[in-house]
Amino acid sequence: MGHHVTNIVLSEGEGGRVLARSKGIGVNADGTSGSVTYEDTLVPTDQGWRISHRKVVARRVPLSGRSK
Repeated sequence: MGHHVTNIVLSEGEGGRVLARSKGIGVNADGTSGSVTYEDTLVPTDQGWRISHRKVVARRVPLSGRSK
């Protein structure tokens, strides 16, 4: 149903690249949700900044700290 990206932090990388770290929250039709962390490398192009590499790290432990 929805996907939201928040808490974007940018830092300078090597060779004119920018490193971006952000959080993603997904809400499913049944009301469940999930969380991921995105670790992106951005590069300047003639068309503007583009993501050249993305690592997605999914949250595997519930926020309660207890596994199901």
